[in-house]
Amino acid sequence: MMEKRMYSLLFFTGLVTLVQSVPHKYYLIQQGKTWSDAQAYCRVTHTDLAIVESNEDMVRLQNEAQRQQFNSSAWIGLWNDIHSWRWSLGNEPLGSETFWYFNEPNNGGGNQACAATDTRQWSDKACTDKYPVVCFDENKAGTERFIYVPNSMTWLEAQSYCRQYHTDLTSVKSLTENNIVKGLISGYSWIGLFRDSWKWTDKTNFSTVSWVTGKPDNALKVENCGYIINNQAADALCSDVKPFFCCSDITGQKQTIRVKIQSSQDVKDPAVKAMILKQIYQKLKDHEMAENSTVKWAEQRDGEVFHKKKDNNIGAGNENQQRCDL
Repeated sequence: MMEKRMYSLLFFTGLVTLVQSVPHKYYLIQQGKTWSDAQAYCRVTHTDLAIVESNEDMVRLQNEAQRQQFNSSAWIGLWNDIHSWRWSLGNEPLGSETFWYFNEPNNGGGNQACAATDTRQWSDKACTDKYPVVCFDENKAGTERFIYVPNSMTWLEAQSYCRQYHTDLTSVKSLTENNIVKGLISGYSWIGLFRDSWKWTDKTNFSTVSWVTGKPDNALKVENCGYIINNQAADALCSDVKPFFCCSDITGQKQTIRVKIQSSQDVKDPAVKAMILKQIYQKLKDHEMAENSTVKWAEQRDGEVFHKKKDNNIGAGNENQQRCDL
């Protein structure tokens, strides 16, 4: 019932990226370098370490490997931004006062990009884990601004819930606030702390390439750089020495368009997002803006495509209306 109510009669805003003929040309350098040295080389001689944003890009990279009869592992422009911790509320940086357990955050298992607290300290957790939640409500006063929600949910579900029913997931920026939160909970509970995970060197989120089975696993504790082997990605120590792929842009451009959607449906549903994207593409085509172009959703820093937008003009009869402002 909670999920159903969460998406009714709401405006959402999202970003869609219009990609116009931006193929990459790839160059395999079989001289071994560390990830950072490989990136420095690529930035001097080409554009950057290889970014693979489409199936067409993957085919071009494969063709370059085949041309040089290469079948080993090589660095690509994939990295894990482990120092990008920030608060959901206001997207503010973590700050200097923290309450991590000793040796945390440690990115255990290679996929811990969200933070939870127990009655003592913070730990990084997989964002898909399910815990109770501590929300923050700016319309309340004192300790009542911190609201404990016992329902177990993922971090993204917790963020959506808190933004719908309160203000956001709670921030914890002082010892006083940390003690208030600890007094509300009995075990691990989500707070509003998260970071970017794997992304390309142009800061876009990692997609298209699949992971080697069992990867990323952060087996050596600081495996924060990505390489490709047999057309799949894996994590490794950035100090490892490997061949590498550089890339350069051939032609074309990207532009990002903000869209406004009103829908009574769950806009996180992949089928709903695909349907909306199809409508946007048709709108662009009608305006002669879609020639030699593709469109895709641009994930925002918190990993979401849509953000709820408050709008006081939503009428009771507009549940099924969708609007795209271009």
